[in-house]
Amino acid sequence: MPRTRRPATPFAGWTGALVRSLSPRDARAAQRWACATIVSAMLTSFVVQGLTSPDGTNAAAVGSTALVLGVAALVLRLPAGVVAPWVVCVPLLGIALIVKLDLPSGDAGVTGQVFFIVPVIWAATHLRWGGTALVAAATVAGEAVVVVLLLPWEQALVDGTALSGLVVVIAVVLGRAAANRERLVEQLAAHAGVDPLTGLVTRRVLDDATSRLRAVPRVQAALVLLDLDRFKDINDTHGHLGGDAALVHVAAVLRGCCRPGDVVARMGGDELAVLLVDTSAQAAAGRAEQFVDAVRRSPLRLPDGSVVPLSVSAGAAPLTPASGGTDPYAVADAALYAAKRAGRDRVVAVGVSA
Repeated sequence: MPRTRRPATPFAGWTGALVRSLSPRDARAAQRWACATIVSAMLTSFVVQGLTSPDGTNAAAVGSTALVLGVAALVLRLPAGVVAPWVVCVPLLGIALIVKLDLPSGDAGVTGQVFFIVPVIWAATHLRWGGTALVAAATVAGEAVVVVLLLPWEQALVDGTALSGLVVVIAVVLGRAAANRERLVEQLAAHAGVDPLTGLVTRRVLDDATSRLRAVPRVQAALVLLDLDRFKDINDTHGHLGGDAALVHVAAVLRGCCRPGDVVARMGGDELAVLLVDTSAQAAAGRAEQFVDAVRRSPLRLPDGSVVPLSVSAGAAPLTPASGGTDPYAVADAALYAAKRAGRDRVVAVGVSA
């Protein structure tokens, strides 16, 4: 079963594990929502201060707002993969700015403290557990600074404890929901790439692998398409369960003939494919002969004791670079049907010297 690829980071070892625990679940979404959330909070704080301060909005507030807008614009322009390891700094910056605005204004009431919730909500929604815990801890610390410096110690203790409890609840509840959602998405992505009957990868996975190989100059690779001979007769004689069993059996035979780097896929119906890596056209023809031979020598034994002889026809074609303009699927498919017209249970290979 193919595994969902994680975003690559420039870190390795324990540093890489730490960075990953602090990184977002979806880099692009986190990048956008971080900027949108903090800018919204900053602009709201800017307006509130202008409405509540006797002197109106001061120069420090204007400068802080301009700084946040500039940072947000810069972050949005960077590639998501570059931003991912550092995106946890965005809510931390937001917390620092909230403290910076609350202290000069002397606002330790609801209007000053409510904004501490915003970075926690964003972190629990977008970051993994390490990042969520870090932002939650920073929020509690920032809130403690504000209430201790601006409130009597009895009220500071009550307000700080209440907000800390709320922060923990938000972090745990939203973080758990985000983790469950991420796990479900990964499972759906994995299942979408695997044929449920044969366990082989699907055409989509094969297409991705083929496209990547064709983008490599002077690539040595080949595509082999295989079709189960007289599949309709198998279904008519042994029922659709017998036909399914034949497909599962042939898939297992092909997997047993392939190397770890090869990609074995079900194209649909009774058509299978093998993408051969580091294989010349001549070698691909030989490998395809091995596939046909192995299926011929491995009849299917059904639960009722019936023995069903099986055979496949195969078409092999070299994988030319994308710039060549040749579709390897079309070439291999034409070779496959040439093998069927020639009598089945054989290989027709393209690009092989006589």
